[in-house]
Amino acid sequence: MSATSPEPHRRSRARRALTVAAFCLTVVLAVLVALLVLARFAGGWGIPYFSTTTERGSRCVNTFSGFECDGLTLADVAFYGDVELPDDTRVVRSHYVSTHDYQLQAALEVPPASAASALAALKDSYGRCVKAHPSPFSEPRLRSVCILANDQETTESGTPDSPVYVVGTALRADKTLVVNLSVRSR
Repeated sequence: MSATSPEPHRRSRARRALTVAAFCLTVVLAVLVALLVLARFAGGWGIPYFSTTTERGSRCVNTFSGFECDGLTLADVAFYGDVELPDDTRVVRSHYVSTHDYQLQAALEVPPASAASALAALKDSYGRCVKAHPSPFSEPRLRSVCILANDQETTESGTPDSPVYVVGTALRADKTLVVNLSVRSR
């Protein structure tokens, strides 16, 4: 009997172990790359609970039936609200939900220098002031309150208009125009 040297077996075991380790490392790297691609593009693909950015710069989160946005940019408030607002308008707070329907809620402030043009744009988009409509404002000492609304109107068929809106405008003592914008589909 000839004695077999253990050296070739050790080398083949070491090569096998190195091959398995390289394969495992390759699989782990491939999974990491796939997860990075998923995290980067999943929001744009509409995968639920991943975030995305609108074309106008607002961060939104996908849901199973659409998407939700908090902290909209002025461009998105103007887009979803279908109104042209002055560039110096400040979005105080906002929320937009889009499913098979949509709903926009926004509180805005317009500096005195642009208040008249903002009010004209709102009236151009939503009509004239409605007398005796409940005010959406809780802030005291507002003056020149104007509520632009169609939430109490119906079409000839007896159904409400779409979109349904209630837009409250008022002036503070410093002549800043405050706007409470509520627009939803029916």
